[in-house]
Parts: sequence; structure tokens; C-alpha cells
Amino acid sequence: MKKWVITIVCALLIAAIGMSIYFYQNMRSPITEQEQLAIERALNETEIGIIEDVSFYHGTQPYVVIKGQQEDGETDLIAWVGQEAESIVVKPAKNGLTEEEVRQFAVSELAPKRLLAVRLGLENRLPIYEITYIDQNDRYSFYYITFEDGTFVKRYSLKTDD
Repeated sequence: MKKWVITIVCALLIAAIGMSIYFYQNMRSPITEQEQLAIERALNETEIGIIEDVSFYHGTQPYVVIKGQQEDGETDLIAWVGQEAESIVVKPAKNGLTEEEVRQFAVSELAPKRLLAVRLGLENRLPIYEITYIDQNDRYSFYYITFEDGTFVKRYSLKTDD
């Protein structure tokens, strides 16, 4: 009897793990499809010939941010790819701040308790960096600066429950 219980529990555990993997894959498939479409658009509609990194930005609208190089490898480019009807925004990487420069800015100017993320995004067709951090008041905070020169765009913080 004890062997049957162990066998049934193991079978249910394996089934639960299999279903979890299946649901995870199904939930990720639209993101993977969107990423593949964005990569195809960037390769076909921009000067990017070599893809180095792909990330997502979910602001007022979702964008796929693609870092790459021209086919000859001479110029690093960044492309912000939105919906299909929208044109792609492309900027040379040298025309903007690096992620490391933004991290240094965040540490020195925002004095976060913990820096969570720095990511490229696009708001109103303006390339930006989104800095996500925990501030000195333990609030989850967002700070936005322009990609090109670090000009302040907006900031907001989520209050904690006290």
C-alpha cells in the first residue's frame, strides 16, 4: 500500500512539473514571437547586420530594443522596434550614454539604497534610459533620462504600506 501512495505522489509530481513547463512555454511564446519579428524587421529595415543583444521595454507602449552592429562591424547601433506600423528608431550607440555611465549617474546622483536595473526604452519616440531602484525611503522608484545626454524626463516612486 505504501508503494502505491509513493508511486501516485511521484506521478502527480511529474505531471505537475510537466504542466508547469508547458504553461511557461505557452506564456513565453508571444514574447519570443515578438522578439523574432523585431529582429527580422531590424535586419531588413535598418543598417544593423549583426545582432548582439535583445531586450524588452514596457513603458506606455512595448518596444524591443536591439543592440547590434553594421555588417562591417564598424558602427554600433541601437534600434527601438515597436508595433509593425511604427517606424524603427535607430541611433548610433556612440551618440548616447553607455549603461555604465547611467549606472554611475544613478549611484552618485540618486543615491539608491539598491540599484535594480538600467534599461533602454522609448517614450514618445524619445530614446531614454529607465533606472529602477529602491530609494532611501524603501520605495520602488523609476527615474527616466534621455539616451543622448542624460536630461531628466520624469520620475515616480511607489509608496510602501506603513
